[in-house]
Amino acid sequence: MFILSEQKQQNHSMSEAVHTSDMSFHQRSRMAAEVNDWLNAVCRDRIADIGLHAETYKEDFDLDRLPQGWGPYPSLDANDVRAKLIADVGIAFAWRFGAIVFVEVPKEMRHIEVDLLRESLGLPLREPRVTAEKFLIFVDSGRTAQVEYNRLVLPSVNQERLGAVVQTLAQSVAMEYYEGIVTQAKIQVLAMLDRIRKQGRIAFPTRHLNSQIADASMTQAEVVGVLHLLDKPDTLWNDAEMESIYLDLRNAFDLEERFKSIEYKIETIKESLRIVLESRNTALAQRLEVIIIVLITVEVMFSIFARFRLFGW
Repeated sequence: MFILSEQKQQNHSMSEAVHTSDMSFHQRSRMAAEVNDWLNAVCRDRIADIGLHAETYKEDFDLDRLPQGWGPYPSLDANDVRAKLIADVGIAFAWRFGAIVFVEVPKEMRHIEVDLLRESLGLPLREPRVTAEKFLIFVDSGRTAQVEYNRLVLPSVNQERLGAVVQTLAQSVAMEYYEGIVTQAKIQVLAMLDRIRKQGRIAFPTRHLNSQIADASMTQAEVVGVLHLLDKPDTLWNDAEMESIYLDLRNAFDLEERFKSIEYKIETIKESLRIVLESRNTALAQRLEVIIIVLITVEVMFSIFARFRLFGW
């Protein structure tokens, strides 16, 4: 019922990548400097609109198998994401849960990068599971930081601030992926209940119901695993302005509310399936009791018949 890819189901068996804290100081400093230099070049002597493009796929990404050039991002957890600085173009981010965020990368180059990922990871990656989501970072030194419709206004931007924004956008598209799965599951459960209502009996095998409950539990575990990223990035503790903006940005995407909605829907689906399963088990138990009573009755009748024959009646 829950359309989960094999890669998604094996999510917890993937090998862990090196945590950002395990990067050498030189590696962190070099990557941070390269990103900041690129951002400064984009914003130099002008008001800049930095375009972000996000999409997510059904498959998980094994971060250890990403092509050459992808590495840990200084301000984000390397267990979750890798980044690639595309010279003179922009930056690409890839999350283990199948989300990709491109920063200032044109459409043709995005297709090239996805093709490289497809080849290196051995995944189909035919079409994004979720329609691409676009967002803007508007950098203007004369403006105060604020969240507007589909864009974030900042007086300045650095690699830490960019990391917080792309992470939020990746969470949003991942949420949309699971919202689609849960909605489809809800439709199927309602169809099942309607069929039971019309037929007046439960015609589904126990194995089928158990499988659906397991799928719901696995989806719930995946959602929790992906959205632990809702925790505020540690780098924002030293950036009071961006810390406040990050909370506003998260509210703009309704991440907490959507997360709670997904959890509630999954719990409702699981509870509905449990009720159907318990009703079926009760019906089977009652049927078994009737069979036992019939067998006992037959045995008693044979016993009485044998006694009658013994006395020649």
